Amino acid sequence: MKLLIDGYNVIPAIPRLGRLLRQDLEEGRNGFLALLRDYKRTVSSSPDITVVFDGKRNPGGERSTRQHGIKVVFSRGEIADDLILRMLQKEMRGATLVTSDRALGEAAREFAGAVVRSGEFADRLILASAGDEDGPEEPRPRRTSTKKKGNPRRLSKKERVRQKTLRKL
Repeated sequence: MKLLIDGYNVIPAIPRLGRLLRQDLEEGRNGFLALLRDYKRTVSSSPDITVVFDGKRNPGGERSTRQHGIKVVFSRGEIADDLILRMLQKEMRGATLVTSDRALGEAAREFAGAVVRSGEFADRLILASAGDEDGPEEPRPRRTSTKKKGNPRRLSKKERVRQKTLRKL
């Protein structure tokens, strides 16, 4: 399984890392990569994880590195969303995209296997690092929607595919 993660979109979904990111970008990124490392160790399928960060916030750094078995890519001269779309069209077609950016999610649907919202993936990361020495993570507020069309007992096809992907994570 391939995971393509919109890094600066997922980090704020984890309250502790969101606060850390606002104080120090590098520390926030490193904390997120440590969570991903724990997640990769606990998941039986050992996914191929690529995280894309906006390069404007990493002046002078390398464009692409590997940390803890996770590929980290910084966009250069473009926004991270454009780089993610290009990666999905070429080398990562069919990968699961993790983002809450609605415009990116819609544009990527054609190329991504599934689009998972940042908050849902953040919950999986927190569960994977449950034995972390920092203690339990504070609960995140839930957003629910009551808007639904069609048969109320059957999930939409898009939601069924997304749920299937979440079960694999």
